[in-house]
Amino acid sequence: MTTSLPQRQVIAASWQRARDCGLAPDARPDPVLADISSSDPLLDAARPILARAAEQLHGTPAALLLVDHRSRMVARVSADASLERTLADAGAVTGATFTEAAMGTTALGTVAEVRGEVVINAEDHYLEQFRFLSCFGQPIIHPTTRRVAGILCMTQAAPRLNPLSVPLVRGVVEDIADRLLSRSSSDHRRVIAAYEKAAERRDTAVAALGDDLQLSNSLAAQLLAPGDFGTLRQLVEQNDVPPTITLLSGVTVAVQAVRVPSVRHAAVFRLRPQLSDLSPASLPSRSTAAGAPTVAICGEPGTGRTARAFTVADRAAAVVIDVPAALIDDAPIDLAAALRLARSRGHGVVIDGADLLDERSLALLQSAVSARSGAEPPIVVVTGPPDTLGPGAAALVARCRHRTTLPPLRQRSTELAALAQEFLRADSLELGADAADALASQDWPGNFPELAMVLEQAAAVARARGSRTLDVHDLPRDYRGSARVSRLLGLEHAERLAIVDALDAAGGNKSHAAKTLGISRTTLYARIRALDIGR
Repeated sequence: MTTSLPQRQVIAASWQRARDCGLAPDARPDPVLADISSSDPLLDAARPILARAAEQLHGTPAALLLVDHRSRMVARVSADASLERTLADAGAVTGATFTEAAMGTTALGTVAEVRGEVVINAEDHYLEQFRFLSCFGQPIIHPTTRRVAGILCMTQAAPRLNPLSVPLVRGVVEDIADRLLSRSSSDHRRVIAAYEKAAERRDTAVAALGDDLQLSNSLAAQLLAPGDFGTLRQLVEQNDVPPTITLLSGVTVAVQAVRVPSVRHAAVFRLRPQLSDLSPASLPSRSTAAGAPTVAICGEPGTGRTARAFTVADRAAAVVIDVPAALIDDAPIDLAAALRLARSRGHGVVIDGADLLDERSLALLQSAVSARSGAEPPIVVVTGPPDTLGPGAAALVARCRHRTTLPPLRQRSTELAALAQEFLRADSLELGADAADALASQDWPGNFPELAMVLEQAAAVARARGSRTLDVHDLPRDYRGSARVSRLLGLEHAERLAIVDALDAAGGNKSHAAKTLGISRTTLYARIRALDIGR
């Protein structure tokens, strides 16, 4: 089988992506291992098919490699012991990640990128360690969801692929897809039965989710937008359903979730709108400012802390001291004059970046906060997270009558879809479910400014193609869930968040972070690689 011009273009583009990821052709990367328990449905469907195929391969230097939709190795079958050992030495082991970023051009990672069949002859591999192999890979498309459920690759120890491999792989892929369809039909019946039982009460909003199924009664349909189903699906997969979530409409609902027995990632939800937002991140409005004349708003830059400060003090009338801007411009900060001016006008004061003030200014501000009476307009101080503050700034925050810490965006996954939809409303765009999933899977170290930048770029792409729905392919490549973390499940997601927070608290010092987490540095390094944490 010769390589056509389009095929050569596919390989050239793949080589470029591998170079962009920092891989060198002579590199021998260690396999990045991950938990593949979430891929059990694929493996269960494929196991008997692969066993029959292994009999057909008897006596040939060939192997079949199966990866899941995240390019993680779930099975390898071969009748050639020598080839088995060679593939294992090259990193083709259970749980190994075979994305292009990890292993360069292969008939696994490259197939995942192009979502189609690819032939990779020996010299086409980017890494030299694979250049004695020729491969053919084909995606396994789930018959009902039309999503990539996995990828099957035939690998041979030969300079060119044997053309007879192609129909064999296609037949195996078709048989696996048929078994996935059979399993899906059985799972559907279980989810529908659980939904019908829960929906007997017509006064409750009820929704149900399966792997490729979503149902809702009329009350739930009035509450839920397509992107909300993406949020619910993520919560099911993470096995972590909070008591309340914020929908795309901005409505906060109480959530009860009941798992569907014997069906992975399936649940029935009961939803009840809340009359008020009881989020711990909520701030006092201006109407409550008289009872809380001194307010501290803490959080990372970009968490919306400044905007929240202006919900307490009137933005148009308040005297504002922007400490970071003054320091950048090397402008003097006359805190005493600003406080006198605000008092004479009867206006509030906002000190943005108060933790950057010098010790003398912090001491002065502490005195002003302590002396503030309930009848006066508020003093609002904006600082970084409490655990990052020096003694002077920490004492200032402690003296404020009302204190609020805004969580970083990475800790607000249940609100992300609603926040993104609010941003997109000005463009008259709807947030698609897959795009909502992808956004919720990101780290967002830049918080709201980073989210706004990503959504601006994605909205421009959606408008250019004339769509009213922003889908996952409109997002920049690095935010589609594959280049960073793709909806890590259960303990993986919680573990990743814990490591990111520990590294942030330790200022990036891995030794200190490992000590905080109660693990060794070696274990921390291994988990950073396995969970794709960019540190």
